[in-house]
Amino acid sequence: MTGHTDFDRTLTGWFEADALSPAPAGDLDRVLDATRRRSPRPAWLATLGAHWVGAGADVRLFPPFRLRWSTAIVLILVVAAFLGGAILIGARILQPSPQPTGRLGHLAYVLDGDIFVADWDGRNAIRIADGVPGGGPGVCGSFWGEGPMWSPDGSHLAYRSAWEENCPGTIGDGKVFVSDPGGHVVVSFPGTGWLVSWSPDSSRVATWVELDKAVGIYGLDGVRQALLTVPPGCKSPGDFDPVWSPDGTSLVIAACVVPVDGRAPRRASSDDPRSHHAAYSRDGTHVVFNDGGFLVVAAADGTHRRLLAERTDSIVWSPTGDRVAFTWSFDAGGPNNLRVMEVANGNTRELTSAIQMAPLRFSPEGDRILVSQKDHDNVPSLWTVNAFSSDTQRLVTGASWGDWQWQPTDH
Repeated sequence: MTGHTDFDRTLTGWFEADALSPAPAGDLDRVLDATRRRSPRPAWLATLGAHWVGAGADVRLFPPFRLRWSTAIVLILVVAAFLGGAILIGARILQPSPQPTGRLGHLAYVLDGDIFVADWDGRNAIRIADGVPGGGPGVCGSFWGEGPMWSPDGSHLAYRSAWEENCPGTIGDGKVFVSDPGGHVVVSFPGTGWLVSWSPDSSRVATWVELDKAVGIYGLDGVRQALLTVPPGCKSPGDFDPVWSPDGTSLVIAACVVPVDGRAPRRASSDDPRSHHAAYSRDGTHVVFNDGGFLVVAAADGTHRRLLAERTDSIVWSPTGDRVAFTWSFDAGGPNNLRVMEVANGNTRELTSAIQMAPLRFSPEGDRILVSQKDHDNVPSLWTVNAFSSDTQRLVTGASWGDWQWQPTDH
């Protein structure tokens, strides 16, 4: 302690001597004289607060503080930490809503009665189901896929074999095949129809087992979990497949709601979106549907309806839920125009047109749209269209249906 006391006394002596020593008169006079000769700055350089300068020795902007250097440094660090935290919180608030965590995987498509799996752009295609040439949903010995072929989580792929009554059972009469992403069949079970309807949680598949009369629900182990009878009054004219409700508690067939727990089916009311060709957002909170040729957006329960456009068809949602893609035509016999609309404000962008066209799916990133279209010679093809411009790219010639795989990203 004695050493520190002597050091403090020495510093105190230096400071006192420096304070008592008068400044050389000559030096002070030279400084004052230089200050008098300096021209004042132009008025246009004066800024707010410039009038404070020279207002008098008694005018002070801040009251005097007598703080130790250590205390001042601590205060500065506290203020800096507070400002840094405020900036960080503000930056997080200004960030956009979290985007769906997914990336674009493989392309599955149907070509000439065969099923192929390829890179998302159609390259490196591998045939996973070999059918007869010129096949379709009703051609014996062929395979077919329609609607969302990939499960919602992208873990499995589903497609069909022909289901005509006169097709021999040895070639897969009326079966649904579920494979892994590489095309290796995991399970198969009886089924007829066109679409392969995946449950929202990717754990079940619904299919007709007796067209227009009975629906079977199968797990990924091939075991039938339920057999639902559909009353004749639920069937509407046309070809309809069972489609899952967003909450997975019922199936919708045309305008009929069939609960999967065995309760009695019922007709959906006219103001229920399920009575129309409805498309639900990925999170299940909103729905768009075609109501007499008019594109309507609403909450999932049908409330808060808003008209978006007219003369629309083939509606698909973007993964972020802020845009929808659809086709529009000036008249029934005219070409289809592919358009993207912002749901919030109705702003619409026209991307491309063709004789026949239908959007199939957005990429998980929302920047591309998979499109099926036909040219003037009625030749089908799969295309990808940039969702923000008119840039188009042909993926597969001759394919009329395909589906992009959604691959969730790891957290």
